Amino acid sequence: MKLSLPKFSILLALLIITACAYDEDDNLNNTPNGEFMEIITTDSDLFKNLQDIASNDVRPDKSIACIDFIYPLTLFVFDNSNELLSSHLIIDDDQFSSFLEDLDLSLSISISFPITSTLSTGEEFIINTKEELKAAIDECLNEELVFECNQLIQSCIWKVGYSYNYSNDYLGGIFQESNGFTTLNVNDVLMSGSWSPFIIENELHINIGLNDTSEIGTFFNFDWKVEYLDENSFLLKNGDRELVLNQRCDPEFADCGNFVFEVCETEIGSGISEFILDDYTFCIFDTLELDEAFDINYYETQEEALNSTNAIISSDVFINSENNQSIFVRIDDDENDMQYVMVITLSSIDC
Repeated sequence: MKLSLPKFSILLALLIITACAYDEDDNLNNTPNGEFMEIITTDSDLFKNLQDIASNDVRPDKSIACIDFIYPLTLFVFDNSNELLSSHLIIDDDQFSSFLEDLDLSLSISISFPITSTLSTGEEFIINTKEELKAAIDECLNEELVFECNQLIQSCIWKVGYSYNYSNDYLGGIFQESNGFTTLNVNDVLMSGSWSPFIIENELHINIGLNDTSEIGTFFNFDWKVEYLDENSFLLKNGDRELVLNQRCDPEFADCGNFVFEVCETEIGSGISEFILDDYTFCIFDTLELDEAFDINYYETQEEALNSTNAIISSDVFINSENNQSIFVRIDDDENDMQYVMVITLSSIDC
């Protein structure tokens, strides 16, 4: 049975699902048999979708909010020979989520069909099989991901973050919704364009289209495949290209710039200033979304950073030797035995 749903209507309100639970009083002599029931294996996409429905995860790709079960409902558990092991009365999402999480991977489950689904419009349709249930969930999930992706840029700004695998010159650039247009601000150069999420073969994509023919537009104007790093971060991929976007809803996001740190000159025209490198540690950790347990040290040369020698005492005053001097920052993740080296710029300004 193919479901026909009004476009986006499934996102405007909750889809209510009522399950017909197995009633032992009506079937005293009828033990459920896996050969005749709709078995859902733990390695199936449908099983994962059921976990997402029961989940309260804040990440849109880890939960399904547009479908909800009306409890109680009954689940049956079968062994790998499709023999019934147990039945369970589920009363809420928390119990459902815990049950699915703790289920042995060698076992399977079944939900009593048919399932009657009611839209917010009052329209009803009946789901008779697990294939129809999966189709309804897939359609709901795809619409929800597109909707969420569109809403995210309208509610907060997205800041171009640091990627360890692909370098770009636009770190700190800000995507924002403004008067119905998507804008990108890079070093006070403002461009407008579009931010268009869509689904291809159940994968979320964002098409970025800036009205810009410069190197900036050439870098960003692609169809990007979207992966969630966490609830506040996207990883966008196009071939070998990689772009990290971090959501910023706090008012202090602008305090962290493009890793160019400016301090007034000690003497006008000298190009020399006094810097305290510790002052920039928070910005680096915040922009790179680093764990506070990581170690960070500053070096004057890349070689020193790679060899971890002659670290600058970051709490002391550091006097740059030239304007716009590069400082190499080494970040150590001891738990995973990984090291990263990045560059910041110390800029002396006339003020």
